[in-house]
Amino acid sequence: MTTPDYLIPMEALHNLRAVQGYATASGARMRDGRLYRAGAWERTTEADRAWLTANVQTILDLRHPDEVNGAVEYRLDDPPASVVFHSIFRTEVPLAEFTAELNGLHGNGITADRYLHYLKVGAAERFARGIELLAEEDRYPVLINCTAGKDRTGILVAMAMELIGVDDETIAHEYERSNADIDGLINYLREVGRPPQGTRDEMVARMETPAEKMLGFLEGVRAEHGSVADLLASNGVSDDTFDRLKKHLLEDEPPS
Repeated sequence: MTTPDYLIPMEALHNLRAVQGYATASGARMRDGRLYRAGAWERTTEADRAWLTANVQTILDLRHPDEVNGAVEYRLDDPPASVVFHSIFRTEVPLAEFTAELNGLHGNGITADRYLHYLKVGAAERFARGIELLAEEDRYPVLINCTAGKDRTGILVAMAMELIGVDDETIAHEYERSNADIDGLINYLREVGRPPQGTRDEMVARMETPAEKMLGFLEGVRAEHGSVADLLASNGVSDDTFDRLKKHLLEDEPPS
């Protein structure tokens, strides 16, 4: 299978791509080289880390401490100096317990309801703090990661894109691009002692990110909270933060 040109080729860092060039309803365009997304970084090689050093100021790692600590023995080097750990899931609840809860309610695969459930058990506040981090100028360029770079990362990226005016279909298209590197995710999980179970088709079915799942999530947020901005504002995000996010992620509009 041909690797799509939007995936940045790396030796071991999976699902790395820039979130850039997307247009907003007003005609503004997302800046190049400001926002990246990827999977987990433990297996990054010297060449991968050289790319990170040259292109990224802050790595915003959204994983639970159980995931981070469980992969320590498989690291090829110390954490990148730029990493900021910001778990989206409640750290006081073991990840295995939370995952079992999710699977019991919503099954093993990805659904919009599964994502919406995140918001009901503490993740809304953590996504709000993530947006505040993305509104800090000295963080850029930023790379957001979780394990796969598609679910927690996908939601935070979707929220940021929606807040700056990108339409839902484009957001869902960007989310769906993670399907191109499911093999990279499978390889990473095997290398850190978490081999996925089942046939490859079964793994792909659990891991794929169809656009309609993100569309359903955004619709659900609006149905339950009014808008993404309303959800985040109810968790303490200010209008000034929204304005700064736009300033950092959008190109300057040409003078009229």
